Amino acid sequence: MGKTATKHRKGFTIIEVVLVLAIAGLIFLMIFIAFPALQRGQRNTQRRRDLSMIVSQMNRWRVNNSGTSVSDNYSKAFAANGFCTFYNHYIDDTVVDPSTGEPYKAALWGSTIVVNCKTGDKIDRKAVDDSAIGRSPSSYWAKMEPGDIQFDDVAVCDGETFNDELGRSAGLHAFAFRVKLEGGSTLCVDNGYKPVSALDGTPFDPISTFGIIEKH
Repeated sequence: MGKTATKHRKGFTIIEVVLVLAIAGLIFLMIFIAFPALQRGQRNTQRRRDLSMIVSQMNRWRVNNSGTSVSDNYSKAFAANGFCTFYNHYIDDTVVDPSTGEPYKAALWGSTIVVNCKTGDKIDRKAVDDSAIGRSPSSYWAKMEPGDIQFDDVAVCDGETFNDELGRSAGLHAFAFRVKLEGGSTLCVDNGYKPVSALDGTPFDPISTFGIIEKH
């Protein structure tokens, strides 16, 4: 009489189950950590696009207003050629900071206050932005948070900061913007005017170009 062979199925061991769960947990943790960073990156990309658009619209303002500069002075924000006058006429209401969902707030020269040009609301940041290079030792802009932008009416970008001396060398039509990005860095975008030294190869000398000016 023959014996019937019995087939045994091998199940998962405890070690295998624990290993699978550990790998799954690690994958979940990586996604959990990476997802907020991905979202921050997407919001910062939107800020870069918005700032480039604002620079383009500022160029349009100058063309449409016979080359008139927009003032970066906080006290003149709503004047005829003030920054908020430009912003309200040339920047659509749908342009908002991706974090706050509100219009970008202007951190203008000479104040620690940022202003929402669309609503007129003002917020005192109660601090100065040490990373912005101004016209003189007394120049200052409000400390920025994500959702704020700074405007300098005679400047070019020098890395993440304004450079007014080179801006003057580039001419009165040079201007620059800065926006605070999430993660701590700052994006500076200018309208592409180059200093005299970059155009003809001669060293830039602010004293011979403008007379004696204060060093920063």
